[in-house]
Amino acid sequence: MLAKILPPKIGEVIFHRLNFDKISELRLRANMPVTICYGGKYLFLSAIGVSESDNGALKISAEELHRIMVLATERSLYSVNNQLAQGYVTIGGGVRIGVCGEIVSTNGTVTTIKDFTALNIRFPRQVLGCSNSIYGHVVENKVVKNTLVISPPGAGKTTILRDLCKLISEETALNILLVDERRELSANEKSNAGFSVGGTVDIVTNCAKKFAFEVGVRSMRPDVIITDEISECEVPAMARAINSGVKMIASFHAKEVAEIPLS
Repeated sequence: MLAKILPPKIGEVIFHRLNFDKISELRLRANMPVTICYGGKYLFLSAIGVSESDNGALKISAEELHRIMVLATERSLYSVNNQLAQGYVTIGGGVRIGVCGEIVSTNGTVTTIKDFTALNIRFPRQVLGCSNSIYGHVVENKVVKNTLVISPPGAGKTTILRDLCKLISEETALNILLVDERRELSANEKSNAGFSVGGTVDIVTNCAKKFAFEVGVRSMRPDVIITDEISECEVPAMARAINSGVKMIASFHAKEVAEIPLS
């Protein structure tokens, strides 16, 4: 789908001049040079490839940003207002588009974003075996420990959780509820997971974690819940799930343990 939504001048470079597997982010800002995280380094994108200089870098207009979002939402921006209100849209393959623009609010509640000024397209990767080194700390004698994966944004928490889910499923056959709010962990599309996450995994997407924790525990009786990017407001619901006997594996944005709100 990505090839269908990008302007040809950008798609040509990404798909024909670069190693796609080295791309992790594409940052598009209205009337500014296009930048790309390529091989772990931010560079400028030009018609012939990447460069550390913005000389000759491609630029993108506000109109092109809008067209990307229209195509990404299959010409129905209104249908993804719930996601836009949270600053992102997820498309096929688990690709997440972070969105900046004019915030629209009603009675103090954000309802959507319009007049887009910047997009951050993040490319997920499945790295099989990347969780092998921590598996023994998370699972002992097929018993899962409550686990919180901590790191700054972009350090690979989602990739680790995805692989850990697959490994726990294969090694223990426990029932796992994968709470994949943004469809990044599973890349689930029309009942099919784009990534391999294990054969004993039930996937719930596109809903608030609080709802998934409470309803999922009752309806699916999981042994383990795995989810990404827990926020402080979701901690009480997570605690209730743990107190009901379910093991929890989640991630949290922080540089160190001291930054986690423990109250």
